[in-house]
Order: sequence, then C-alpha cells, then structure tokens
Amino acid sequence: MAARFPEGNQVQLRPQKGHDMTWSCDKHGEPIAFYCKKHGLFVCDRCAIKEHCQKPCELDDIEDVIFERKKKVDEKQPEIQELQKQMKALDLKIKTALAFSDTNLQTVNNNIQASYHNKIKPVKEKEDRMIRVINEEAEEEIRLVNEKREKRIKDCHIEREKERKIIRDEEEKLLSDAKKITEIVFKKIKDLTNKSQHVINTIKNIECTITRINQRDETLVNEAPQVLASIDENLSLNVHQDVSDCLHRIENAIQGVKFVEGKVGGEYYDRIDGNKWELVKSIHIPSRVNKPWVRGLVSEDEICVQDGDNNNTYVTNINTKHTEKVIDEGVLITSCVPMDSNVIVCGKRRDDCTGDRLNGCITLYDRQRKVFRDISIPRNGYTSVHVDVDRDGMIIASQSNQSNIYIINPADDKIVNAITMQGKKVRGVIQALSSGDIVVKTGYDKYTVISRSGEEKAVIYSDEWGWWSECRVDKLTDILYIVHLDRANNTCTIAVDQVSQDGIIQARIVEYVQSDRSRVLSPCFITPSGNLVGFDGNKLHLYKKTFVL
Repeated sequence: MAARFPEGNQVQLRPQKGHDMTWSCDKHGEPIAFYCKKHGLFVCDRCAIKEHCQKPCELDDIEDVIFERKKKVDEKQPEIQELQKQMKALDLKIKTALAFSDTNLQTVNNNIQASYHNKIKPVKEKEDRMIRVINEEAEEEIRLVNEKREKRIKDCHIEREKERKIIRDEEEKLLSDAKKITEIVFKKIKDLTNKSQHVINTIKNIECTITRINQRDETLVNEAPQVLASIDENLSLNVHQDVSDCLHRIENAIQGVKFVEGKVGGEYYDRIDGNKWELVKSIHIPSRVNKPWVRGLVSEDEICVQDGDNNNTYVTNINTKHTEKVIDEGVLITSCVPMDSNVIVCGKRRDDCTGDRLNGCITLYDRQRKVFRDISIPRNGYTSVHVDVDRDGMIIASQSNQSNIYIINPADDKIVNAITMQGKKVRGVIQALSSGDIVVKTGYDKYTVISRSGEEKAVIYSDEWGWWSECRVDKLTDILYIVHLDRANNTCTIAVDQVSQDGIIQARIVEYVQSDRSRVLSPCFITPSGNLVGFDGNKLHLYKKTFVL
C-alpha cells in the first residue's frame, strides 16, 4: 500500500520527472514504482516482485501512469472552465429567479393578506355589531333585572313594613295595657302613700299638741279630752293594717299579671294576662238552632255550634255576634280545632262505620267549610272520635272507650305513633299540651295526663265536680279549665275552675246559670288571645282577664 515516508525517517531517492519521490510503500517503505491494474494498487519494487509478478497482474510504470493521468486531467481543464462559466451563469439565473420569486410571492402574499383583510374586516364589523347588540340586550336585561330587583326590594320593604307595623301595633297595645296596669297600681299606691302620710302628719301634730299642753296644767286640763279623743279616733282607723292588707292585695294582683306568647295553629300570639276574669259580652244563639251544643274553636273569633236535633252545624262570630249555618244535617261533631290558618280538623261520631277502619270520623275542612279530605284510623268498638292538634301540627286522635291514642301526620295522613294507656280508656276529650304531654278524659269527672310513651304523669279529679265535667287547655300557658255543674241553692250553675297540670285547683274563676234550652254541659274555650268563652245552653259568655285591684 502506498503511504508517505514518516518524517525524520525518509529514504533519499533519485528524483524522476513527474514523480514525487516522497511517495513510498506502506509495507516496505520503498518508493512507489508500479501500478497494478488488476488490484488497483500502487506498489514498490519489492511488492511487484513478491506479490504482483505473476499473471493476471499487469504492472505499469508509475511514471507512465502519472503522465497519462495528468494528461487526462489537463484535457478536462477546458471542460471544467466551461462548467465553471455555466455554473456562474446558472448561479446568476438562480439569484435572478430567487429575486423574481421573492418579489412575485411577496406580491401574492400581499394580495392574500389584502384579500383576507377585506374578508376579515366585515367579520370584525359583524362581531362588533353583534357584541354591541349583545351588550345592548344585556344592558336591557340588566335594566329589567334591576327594575325587577328594585321592585322586589320595594315590595319586600312594603311587606316587611306591614309586618313591622303589625308587630309594633301589637307591642304598642301590650305596652299600653301594661302602662294602664302601672297607672292603676301607681294611683293606688299613691293613695295609700297619701293616706299613710296623713296619719303620720296627724300623729306629729298630736305629739306637738301633747308637748304644748304639758307645759301648763290649765291647758292640759282644758285640751286633754280633745287630744285623747283624736288619738282614739286615729287608733280606731287601724290605717297601718288597712294599708298593709291593701299592699298585700296589690302584690298578689301584680304577681298574677303575666306576658304570654307562643304559637297556636301555626299563628303567633301574645298577650298580657291580668288577675281577674270579667264578663265582656254575651252572645245569644238564634232560635233556629233548636238544641245548641258548642263543639270547639274554628278560629280566634269563631265558635263551632251544632244543633243536637238535626246535626246542622253553625259558626258564631264572637266579634260580630253573627251565627251562620255552614253544614246541613251532617254527622255529629265531637270536637274541632284549627290546624293552621287554612285548615280545620273535626272529630266525628258516625254510626254507619263498618269493618276494621273508622272512615269519615276525622275530616279536614278548608276555611270555606268544604271537605278537604277524610283520615282513617283503626276501628275497635265505638265509632266516636275526638281530635286535637299538638304544638308540631300533628293530629291527635282517639276513639271513645279505647286505650289507644294516635298521632297522625296531616302531610300524608299516616299514623306516626300509637300511644296505649295502661288500665284506662278514653271517655271523651283529649287535649295536647305544649310540653308534648296529653290530657285525656278517662272518666266523667277524671282527667289523666300522659306522656307520648303512655306513662301516667298525673290524675286530675275533684269531688266538687260532681258527675260530669268538661276540660279544655289554654294552648299558650297549659292551664286547664274545668267546666262542671254546681247544683247548690236549687239552681244549676256552671262553674269554671282553673287547674294546673298536676291537678291543683288554683281558682274558681267564673260562674253562670245553665239555661233550660239545652241541658248538655258544653266546655269553655280559651282563645289564643286570652278570651274565655263559656256557654250556658243559650248564650255564649265572653270573659277577658283584666287587672283589678
């Protein structure tokens, strides 16, 4: 193989024409002498002798090879020059074409941009128009929303102001009632103070007189009888005891004044209870109601009255004193109570019930006295049902002569709880207390307070109530009011006793003579505003608890 001599180790050769003497064999380090056409190798003398001397190798002298190839290279020089000339011309053409292309394509690019700019411009204008419309519509909607919002806020202010006015008016009325009580007490105490001060001043004057007359015997003898008489007169008045007794009565009267508030039938009520019941008015039940029986409160101002002869049902308004027939010849109503401002629930007695269910013995009416729907409970014997509504708006129902009391959800008419009394049966009215307990009539003159689990908590009874009584509860205070007959003095007097939940009779509050028109004892009712409504068989008597000294 041909290679250059290594530096510093070159062999000095005889220079020949056209031959680079530094060109040596890689294998032997000797100058190249031949070219082997067979193998295409440049070889030295030793390579030629040892490896390329036999056929088919054909060796050419290196000088001839160099000369021949140089000649061929030189012969190509004009072609190279011509090619260089052509390439320079081609390079110019390329540059010219590039410049032309650049210019032309830039023009095309400019035209494209101009064209699409013109196309985008209306799109942008359309977008601006649409956004403008959207903004205008949004502004209009916002304006309408704001107007609606402002109207709703204004309406809200108006409605809440109405509510505030009602609350303020109620507060003002209660404060006015409290102020009247305060003025009565203040005037009475002022009178007592003046009376006491008058006695104190009189005693001081007597003391001064005694001091004066003691200074001279003559004066003492002459004026002592009058002074002694004055002392005896003041001592006989016993002002100290009278004032003390009066103060004690005032304290007891004030102690009986209470602010009461709460919800009944979904409505909020508040009031000031005084210390004494006073008759406000009496309302005659018209003669077209042959045998009037009072069955319950329909609202704060309305009493349900039923004719015992034909079961026609009436409503008497205690404000207007007007009595209106609402149901013709219906079934016997045992009890009725407002569930809320829209619905009234009635318990009934139906003799046409068969099977194992009491259908139509509990009925819901709307305020137009139209049947809303009936609620069914299990039937066990008697077909008379009494009802009430508890603090949570649940219906409490019981069947006469049975031990079960049912708690019914009026939302779906389902019985959510069944309370069973042990050893006792329902004999009439049931009343819900705000504590959740229930007052059940368990005898003609006995009432039992039971818990929701059926536990007996108290038995309420009095020998004075005789053979028949009726009980109703003040829903705001849980005070029981027992109506019973007092047959003293050959008259039949209806008395109302105020009784606590533990059975203690607190007071005999009112009495009225029973009429011959209806001999059925009707219960009294306490309206949420604190009025007591009693019925003597002919008239409704409306009492109000006022403050009296």
